[in-house]
Amino acid sequence: MNIILSITEKPEIDESISEYEFHSYEPITGTDFNRPGEIRLSIETQDLFTHPSESYLVFDGKLVKNANDAAYADADVITLTNNARMHRFGIIKYQLSAEEIESLFHPGQATTMLGMLKFPDDFQKSTGLN
Repeated sequence: MNIILSITEKPEIDESISEYEFHSYEPITGTDFNRPGEIRLSIETQDLFTHPSESYLVFDGKLVKNANDAAYADADVITLTNNARMHRFGIIKYQLSAEEIESLFHPGQATTMLGMLKFPDDFQKSTGLN
């Protein structure tokens, strides 16, 4: 019998990564969401390993009525579309060393459809698209 197919040992499981460290990165271009254009986050050569599936984007800002920064009153009714932040983008690309790994056109529509298939339809009681 061929020795390559002789599997008698238990598999070795490497669990040497015991914790994650999260780092903040600011956009190097396109910090104004009110103007069309590219928003680029760049992680320069660092002495670290990244785990992109565990990463996330944080959006900070304020919701205003118009370009004059008129604030909403407490009695005003505000309704946002499910997954509203992702509808702000036309395309999202993941690149490694300037090589495109993955791209997603219309991420708002794509992630909304994924969420509708993945999560229960009762968004009030589940995590839904939050």
